[in-house]
Amino acid sequence: MIARLLLAAWLAAGSTCAWADQPTNADDTAESAGHAATRGILFEIHSPSGAPPSFLFGTIHSEDVRVVELPAPVREAFDRSPSVALEVVPDASAIIRAMVTMAYTDGRLLRDVLPADLYQETAAALGGIGMPEEAFKDLKPWAVATLLSSPPSETGEFLDMLLFRRAVADGKRVEGLETMTEQLTVFDALPESDQITLLRETLASRDQLPRIFEALTAAYLKRDIDELQRLSEQHLADSDPRLAALFQRVVIDSRNLRMVERMAPLLDEGGWFIAIGALHLPGDQGVVALLRQRNHRVTVAF
Repeated sequence: MIARLLLAAWLAAGSTCAWADQPTNADDTAESAGHAATRGILFEIHSPSGAPPSFLFGTIHSEDVRVVELPAPVREAFDRSPSVALEVVPDASAIIRAMVTMAYTDGRLLRDVLPADLYQETAAALGGIGMPEEAFKDLKPWAVATLLSSPPSETGEFLDMLLFRRAVADGKRVEGLETMTEQLTVFDALPESDQITLLRETLASRDQLPRIFEALTAAYLKRDIDELQRLSEQHLADSDPRLAALFQRVVIDSRNLRMVERMAPLLDEGGWFIAIGALHLPGDQGVVALLRQRNHRVTVAF
């Protein structure tokens, strides 16, 4: 289903007993094969410049207490780093930019774009998560599909937002590797017909979401990023081939290259804690492999 693209995007967009029970020995690494470790969510990076080490942390967009209660090695790496880089700095300007991008600004409303039956189904689904019509009436179909494909929010304390707030509270330097516009372009650029199909299939698959979220979270808590990649590829395999290929190219591969390019000067400086979506870490085209190709020494820290 096309809706699975949004689940993969959620993973790409991060203690607990589950984390603490995992081994952290040399067997966790797979550096000789040039791949990211199967067991590892925190990596220590040594730049060829000889700068102090930096850390790379894989995140998921989750407020699950098992995720946001950071394990000791991650907390220690965060605390010792004077600077923090996130995919996007989630400050007020970024949030405003996201809201503008998600909404029509040409006078149209969602009900003008959707077939009547789909609009009624959409309104009922959004009402079920506490959104009145006034709150969604001018949203674009892709934006609504994103809302309906995201884990339900109870606290708003998602892992990436928590890291941002802690960094600000600690007086750390904070930078973004991307802009909000860059992140949202892949969906905003979809033809309206594709956006409508995306929304329709999202609604049809909503009953599967809790099970999928739990599978992704379980793999993350085990620090099994290869399993995260396998689950994502499995979801993409069930999606529209054209949109799945677009997703892989634009949301994953191209962004991996862009983020590595923008990490380079930070790593040459040293002392950074860099947090990006866990799906960007594994694979031959993943951030860990790309950094190693650039002669950075990358080892599993946790």
